[in-house]
Amino acid sequence: MRLIDVSSWAGDDQHEIFPVGARDKKMIWSPSEVVNDGLKCRWPYLFKESISRYPDQFWTEVIAYIISKHLSVEVPLAYPAIYTDCDGQHFGSLIEWFYDEKSENFIHAEQFFKRINPDFDEKLGTQHNLRDLKSICRFLKQRANLQNDILLWLSDIALFDCLIGNTDRHQENWGVIFKPDNTSFLSPLFDNGTSLGHERFPSRVAGWDENRLKQYIDKGQHHLRYVRDKPELRIKLYDLIKMLAGNEKLKTYMLNKITSFDIVAALDEISELTSIECEVPFSKERFDWVSRIISMRFKLIKEVFK
Repeated sequence: MRLIDVSSWAGDDQHEIFPVGARDKKMIWSPSEVVNDGLKCRWPYLFKESISRYPDQFWTEVIAYIISKHLSVEVPLAYPAIYTDCDGQHFGSLIEWFYDEKSENFIHAEQFFKRINPDFDEKLGTQHNLRDLKSICRFLKQRANLQNDILLWLSDIALFDCLIGNTDRHQENWGVIFKPDNTSFLSPLFDNGTSLGHERFPSRVAGWDENRLKQYIDKGQHHLRYVRDKPELRIKLYDLIKMLAGNEKLKTYMLNKITSFDIVAALDEISELTSIECEVPFSKERFDWVSRIISMRFKLIKEVFK
């Protein structure tokens, strides 16, 4: 993996500045010829910067993509990138657009929640809940030929978000892709930047022992609630795995995934990011912190199945 210079990539007239989310982002188009890197030619990509107080946050998107490959969960490709303009150099993650805007249509989950609950809290998503999510997906199965196995898709979310500690899978961070052949699919798991302890400065957590680290990890909660009328009850990351594992089929599915996950290979690939020359680097200190988090989370997930 290398740092991709996208300074010469064309902007998108319709979505030059992308409005969804907290971080600065813009849609750009890859050139007609792209050398290796697995990038598509003439395809839209999102260039996504970090929140100013956490300048190296963009690396979390790249790391999440690496983890998804080893966990066999569908996540859009992400690379570190640089964009230079009259204001100087900008560093961010380059994320592949996950549907074809010319032939496909994507609708954020929020639109479906608003259909069944006109008073849905758009700002905070406090009524974003598991019960309504299942109802929406059942409706899409009946009316929009939804192709996914809903519970397997939820199992992927449970494992992936728990492993990276993603607490921000809100109603605008997933949705439905409608295909021209009248089928539909639940989206890949995009927008994974609020994870992997990005908000912690490595120098301040280097001295944490295992108990302190576990306390920090145990606080992690999904954005999802259990039900609509109890917005204070967010589902803890590990509790969603436990809940789904009550179904023997899903337990076997998740156990096979976590057993096949090669944490050594994943961490080796992540460690290679420290060798990429960049003015906002993925430092060895940051890698040590991320490595500790992933290793502890992986250990705790395996204990769920014991």
